[in-house]
Amino acid sequence: MPTPPSHRYSVPAYIGAGGIATGAHYATTIVAVEWVHAPPLAGSVTGFLVGAVVKYALNYSVAFRSEHGHGITGIRFVLVLAAMFVANAALFWTLNSLAGLNYMVAQVITTIALIAPGYVANRRWVFVRC
Repeated sequence: MPTPPSHRYSVPAYIGAGGIATGAHYATTIVAVEWVHAPPLAGSVTGFLVGAVVKYALNYSVAFRSEHGHGITGIRFVLVLAAMFVANAALFWTLNSLAGLNYMVAQVITTIALIAPGYVANRRWVFVRC
């Protein structure tokens, strides 16, 4: 079984990939809300999906250096993504709608809160080397 990249490598790479994906997420959210006049939750959800595509590509090739084909890895990523999608929407809605936070403040808090569970799920299950 090949050795996975060390946490010393994969944590910063994961955070870097996440930063790039988050940039795509936020840019999409802002365009959707400010230019298209979509509701903030719809903008956040759309941004999440755009960011997910970017994140998969970077995590697969850079952060975790996956050696699996995209079939099983892609399915696992989509399953984790679905859980993260629900968590993102629920936490964002709670912060924005119930707590009354600005949509971007709510999104930043939501993003930070989802970093650790996303890393663990991706490292231990999605991009694991067999």
